[in-house]
Amino acid sequence: MSKVAIGIDIGGTSIKLGLVTGQGRLIEKTSFPTDKKGGREKTLRELERQVKAFAAKARSAGHQVAGVGIGAPGPVDVDRGFVYFFPNVPGWKDTPLVSILSKRLRMPVRLDNDANAMALGEFLFGAGRGVKNGIALTLGTGVGGGIILDGKLFHGPTYSAAEIGHLVINEDGPKCGCGNTGCIETYVGNGYFTREIERRLAKGEKSVLSAWIKEGKTLTPLLAKEAWKKGDRFAKKMWADTGTHLGNALVGLVNILNPEKIILGGGIAQNPEILFPHVIETIRKKAFPIAFRSLKVVPARLGTEAGLIGAAALVFANSEGKRT
Repeated sequence: MSKVAIGIDIGGTSIKLGLVTGQGRLIEKTSFPTDKKGGREKTLRELERQVKAFAAKARSAGHQVAGVGIGAPGPVDVDRGFVYFFPNVPGWKDTPLVSILSKRLRMPVRLDNDANAMALGEFLFGAGRGVKNGIALTLGTGVGGGIILDGKLFHGPTYSAAEIGHLVINEDGPKCGCGNTGCIETYVGNGYFTREIERRLAKGEKSVLSAWIKEGKTLTPLLAKEAWKKGDRFAKKMWADTGTHLGNALVGLVNILNPEKIILGGGIAQNPEILFPHVIETIRKKAFPIAFRSLKVVPARLGTEAGLIGAAALVFANSEGKRT
């Protein structure tokens, strides 16, 4: 009888559930909209119903359900299974989520921040398999991350470690949503990337992107990638600048942590042939040579299902984050 886990990825728009094998393969998935008006109890009841249905289906197929893993946005207390709040989703302040669900489901429930869960998934089942020391970043609207040290997730005493997106790389830089200035998130997040293109074009810089935008095309990192493919100098400079900014942030982590691998996923990082050379070259120039010598910078492998597989990975790891 093979072991499976049910992963839950809680997002501001939808809540996804997936049935994942002990080898990290997603067998089945479903989702339902995140309820921002019906309150916490309505969502908990729907979670209970969906998980029980998944568990029954898994058992009828001959699987053993090892438990439920939850990747939650915002700050959590891993030991207590406690959610402090969900950004953009009201009604979840100070929720003992693990206690509530484990009683209702009568099975083990694990909880962690969604970025940590995704990192664990990559190191158990994805691009970091077999690596004992590494960093995983997801580059989206913001920059989330997780750190694996000696084969286990590093949380810190208040479970707030690995806020890599808020490494300050410029004291006089742009204002960040966290209230600080010059965080790496303000230089490589999807929103910054497009706003910076708009700012530079408005100042008169020349690019094929200007014509495309006038034609009604939506400015996205994908459109900037198309401009890069056409040899557009402006687009090449934008991608080079973004890679350099990210590389500068990672230099400090490389020198401090000496990771074997840095795994990059999410929106901007889906263009490794464009972005990665600049990231790697910046680290090569500025990190300690002995630390760079053993480092590999690689794209994430779990793709759009990283949240689900990462949540399930919490079940397949012991309380310290090591593989069981």
